[in-house]
Amino acid sequence: MYPNKMVFHTSLSLNNAPFKLRDNFGGFDKISFKPNLNLVQGLGIAYKWFALEISYKLPGHIRNTEKFGKTKYFDLGLQFSYLNWDFAVNFDEYKGYGIKNAGIISNNLDLSPSGYFLNSNIKSRSFGINAYRFFNPELRMKPAVGIVGRYTAPVHGAYLRLTTNIHGISAKKGLIPFNYLNTSSSIHKANSISAFDFGAVPGYGYINNIDGWQFGAFFGLGAVIQAKFYTFSNTSRGFLGLAPRIDLKLQAGYNVDNWFLMLTSQFDQKSIRFKEFKYNQTYYYLRLTYGYRFNYRIKLFKRKSI
Repeated sequence: MYPNKMVFHTSLSLNNAPFKLRDNFGGFDKISFKPNLNLVQGLGIAYKWFALEISYKLPGHIRNTEKFGKTKYFDLGLQFSYLNWDFAVNFDEYKGYGIKNAGIISNNLDLSPSGYFLNSNIKSRSFGINAYRFFNPELRMKPAVGIVGRYTAPVHGAYLRLTTNIHGISAKKGLIPFNYLNTSSSIHKANSISAFDFGAVPGYGYINNIDGWQFGAFFGLGAVIQAKFYTFSNTSRGFLGLAPRIDLKLQAGYNVDNWFLMLTSQFDQKSIRFKEFKYNQTYYYLRLTYGYRFNYRIKLFKRKSI
């Protein structure tokens, strides 16, 4: 850790949240929903306990908007440590999705030149509180991220992630153009699917730094207790069940005393199941971060008496 160094860093990242619906839709069994995103530029500063990062979308979308539509999104995150726990609080909202290869539903749909059915009203939301407890005291999240600290030797060990989430998808006129489906399932007419869940994800982490090259991974597999709901035609139905949870974080880069260049990624999978109907969404980011650590000390001068 570098408590007496002022760290300035900038990043370029891609945040994404595609999802899939699986069921017997009458001739096919999968519908894929994709957003159209911007690259995100971040600027940050960290010193001792204080850290601040401001991110903003760069102009233009990654893919052609006439073919793949437009997506508005908002991401907010907070990370802090208390005693032997590392906490992460996240809120993500994405609005505007396209159904990939929508011609399998019907050729009568108003499709874009790329074959997408665009729906700017489809919205996905996720709010989560996560607490990490690493059983090896030398394995912590801050030096693993590599901004305010770094590793100089291999370290590994088990951890436990306690997680609580509220998440789901919605659209005013329905998530699926069900008028073109030859099915009678009520969930195919749903205008919202949501869940509240809590549980635990045990996992294992490994970090190493060899001659400045730092790399590592965290992987966990667990389950949550889930209260799940869907609404259609002013009717709501709710159920209680279990759902799997996967924790995956990867990183690699060059990290020495004065500067660092790190490529990091994180994947968080959300899932809800109603019998044969399955909803799976993966929130993930890919981020390239460069930063420099300046020597900085606050000096106090005493006034001399004459």
